[in-house]
Amino acid sequence: MGRIDRMQTETGGGHLVSKPRLLDLFSCAGGAGVGYARAGFDVVGVDIEPQPNYPYEHHVGDALDFLAENAHEFDAIHASPPCQGYTTMSSKYPTAQAEWPKLIEPTRAALIATGKPWVIENVAGAAKVMCSPVKLSGGMFNLGVERPRLFESNIALTAPSYRRADPVVGVYGRNHDGRRLWTRSDGSELRAAKTLVEGQLAMGISWMTWPELTEAIPPAMTHHIGLQLIAWLGKEMTI
Repeated sequence: MGRIDRMQTETGGGHLVSKPRLLDLFSCAGGAGVGYARAGFDVVGVDIEPQPNYPYEHHVGDALDFLAENAHEFDAIHASPPCQGYTTMSSKYPTAQAEWPKLIEPTRAALIATGKPWVIENVAGAAKVMCSPVKLSGGMFNLGVERPRLFESNIALTAPSYRRADPVVGVYGRNHDGRRLWTRSDGSELRAAKTLVEGQLAMGISWMTWPELTEAIPPAMTHHIGLQLIAWLGKEMTI
């Protein structure tokens, strides 16, 4: 997928209309950003590392520094602070967990200071430091992964009814090797994706490498959140 100009869209009458702009902080390769773009936003990403596969305008740098300098240019903000310090797996290894930054709380403070509508996303293990988040999972969107994620916002968010993803594959780890990850109590097995394409299809993502895919949010989740942000912005503009 190449870079896409989403600054303007053409109406039925041929007129160009500006889209609301969304800042995608801690962007990685664009799983969240693509969902917001599909919902109707012009998306700009920021990450501390270069992201050559990010589909839209992208900046390399500290996410919170960029936010402080540029928040006024955006209508809404999404942030996915690094999750490694909050994962269930890392909590089993306190020494390793302590090495990862825990940025949810400083990110929240910085977002509140902007006065903009915002969303923070993180893993289920971050529940203790998130404020009344909604939980989304892949089965809600007919994906082939569960990938549960929490979304906190300063606007009211809703989630679809829970549905378990079936069939489901694992999209994490170093390789897409089809290995058995565990056996469930009913005797069924969860295995890793056998190929990159299988993992991409399960996630609803076509443009990422395997390492990028293992860190990604399925775009279907932020498409759902983005539609709610768009609706909220529309109401605000009519008041």
